[in-house]
Amino acid sequence: MQRVSGSFSNESRVAPRFSNAAVTERNQVATLPVRVLRDEGLNVQNREHTQDDFQVKMDAFGFAPEELVVQVDGQSLVVTGQRHQEGSDPARGSYRRMEQKVHRQMLLPPDLDPAAMSCCLTPSGQLWVRGQCRALPLSQAHTDPSLRPRRQGSKKSST
Repeated sequence: MQRVSGSFSNESRVAPRFSNAAVTERNQVATLPVRVLRDEGLNVQNREHTQDDFQVKMDAFGFAPEELVVQVDGQSLVVTGQRHQEGSDPARGSYRRMEQKVHRQMLLPPDLDPAAMSCCLTPSGQLWVRGQCRALPLSQAHTDPSLRPRRQGSKKSST
């Protein structure tokens, strides 16, 4: 659950985090839940990815899932995090205070299905956001050169 406060009143209310299926409109802001992976090797590295998958990994070392907020805002992915740590050692006469913040924003592919996005935090502190791209209509795939698949292989020389 995430606290949401009103802009004109002093009262606050609790709003549930959106599930992946709740992201349906392009202009809707939705918060993705951050899951914790227990076994990084099995869950991250050994998955097969198709050509239509979207994935991004970013460093979030030291952050707990509840300290991170991952939002889809239209065609943007916004990741913010904040953590505070304080401590003292009376025997040494020392006091320690640490504050760490992270903010990343990036554009999402236009054919990405926001309802199919997921987010997880690996044991090594990598935040991994994944999604699946929708199949483009045949007419758009042929007319938009930026969305055409690139051919691999050698080019034939004409002599």
